[in-house]
Amino acid sequence: QCSSLTNIKIPNSITKIGNESFSFCKLLTNITIPNSVTEIGYTAFSMCSSLINITIPNTVTSIGYGAFLECSSLTNITIPNSVTSIGFGAFSGCSSLTNITIPNSITKIEYKTFSECSSLTNIMIPNSVTEIGYGAFSDCSSLTNIIIPVSVTEIGEAAFSNCLSLEYITIPNNVLKLGKSAFSGCSYLRNAIISNSLKEICDYTFSDCSSLNHIRIPKGVTKIGNYVFSGCLSLSQIILPHGLFEIGRYAFSDCHQLTVIEIPRSIIKIRLGAFKRCPLRPLVPPFFSRSDLKRGFP
Repeated sequence: QCSSLTNIKIPNSITKIGNESFSFCKLLTNITIPNSVTEIGYTAFSMCSSLINITIPNTVTSIGYGAFLECSSLTNITIPNSVTSIGFGAFSGCSSLTNITIPNSITKIEYKTFSECSSLTNIMIPNSVTEIGYGAFSDCSSLTNIIIPVSVTEIGEAAFSNCLSLEYITIPNNVLKLGKSAFSGCSYLRNAIISNSLKEICDYTFSDCSSLNHIRIPKGVTKIGNYVFSGCLSLSQIILPHGLFEIGRYAFSDCHQLTVIEIPRSIIKIRLGAFKRCPLRPLVPPFFSRSDLKRGFP
């Protein structure tokens, strides 16, 4: 560990910054990466808690996993278009990072790449991205705005969970898979537009989104998973589509403003506690049994 190192200039003869090269250099404030470098290894600058600025030259093609993990003083970084691969957790815990540019050479945002970037207020995802991975932006508590491009087809589990300042989100129609807990705990989220291509809304997707007040479930959705809208305290209006077959366990539990809901004729199963602690009056199909109602509306 280089615990006393404050700044460094890497010579032009270097082509790769090796794995863990400057990890835990906690006094390092400035570093110059030359144009000869093509690769930044895994955890190369992790835990450099005093590092404020760094310029990545446009010769770099790969940034390893955890490369800038917990660089808590880093405020701004531009990733050049030459970079085609950013490893998981590369910028996780960069709590002072307010702005970042993702190049259009990136096709996937990996596992927790920008998680816990608590000062990040907005981010532009380029049209080259097709997948947003597990927890990619989780716990970005200052993130108020994000535009998901139409190129994205998959949003992973917990991708935006606990983004406490996020108010609106549009999930484009090309998204075929929306992972569990994708927006769980986004307590300021008021409105969400869901992709028309989804067939299922997975467990906990919008759980504890306490400001969410209305939502329309697309016509193609056949299943609402467990706890999907649990704890959505402000949810007062929801439209369930014809073609919906199943409502999962505790899917709408603790939706304290939900007073009326119309159950479509297509419904086959309402799981245990689906509407528990909801002060609502269900409008149900005439063929629906009392036992089904008791199970879902305890």
